[in-house]
Amino acid sequence: MSTLLFGSLLIAFLILIYPLLDIKYTKSLKEKKDSESRLRYYKFAIVSEWLVVFVIMVFVLISPNINFKSIGLTSSDNFESFLGMIFGFLIGVAIFVFILMKIPVIKKRQELSLGSIDFLLPVTKLERTWSIFVAITAGVCEEIIYRGFVMHYLSSLPIELEQIAVIIISAVIFGVAHAYQGWKGIILTGLMGFVFANIYVKTGSLLFPILFHIIIDMRSFLFVKPLSKET
Repeated sequence: MSTLLFGSLLIAFLILIYPLLDIKYTKSLKEKKDSESRLRYYKFAIVSEWLVVFVIMVFVLISPNINFKSIGLTSSDNFESFLGMIFGFLIGVAIFVFILMKIPVIKKRQELSLGSIDFLLPVTKLERTWSIFVAITAGVCEEIIYRGFVMHYLSSLPIELEQIAVIIISAVIFGVAHAYQGWKGIILTGLMGFVFANIYVKTGSLLFPILFHIIIDMRSFLFVKPLSKET
């Protein structure tokens, strides 16, 4: 199967089918906001995203026209320099996310922005544990899918696209995939997709957007509801 055909099928799935599955699994959660529905969605998100990544990995392995480096799964030739970049990147992100978010005004705005996904936030200790795996899964899998493969696919189309067009289109697809969060969620995740894509283009590796993505998803733990008592 060619990259064009496989990529077209994957894009169709990401735009037309996957958002509907998300909506299906979050419908009862939005209505009930109970632990059982929340855990069910967490497990669905983890399994479904890793399954998509598995299919992509198999395709990359068997296809002669694409390799892991093509989808950003690479590091710098100078390993020591690369480690230094990672260290500096993590410090910068940590300062931005964990220190600035402690400022009352910024914290208040973040709480308001999380209102649209309030139903997803963990309430119990068990949910918090599962939500950590969800954040890691989203950071790794969504970057491989939407930045790594989708951007490679868009860059390989018969119609040549400018790099900025590839970034914008991939960000739009990423936003649409979060349709279950409503139109505000589509816009916010689309903007984040734009940021992640630019980080990927600037660094040439998915490692940096993966780390940033995980930290951004983890930030919600700073504003989650108090944990309820479990028996």
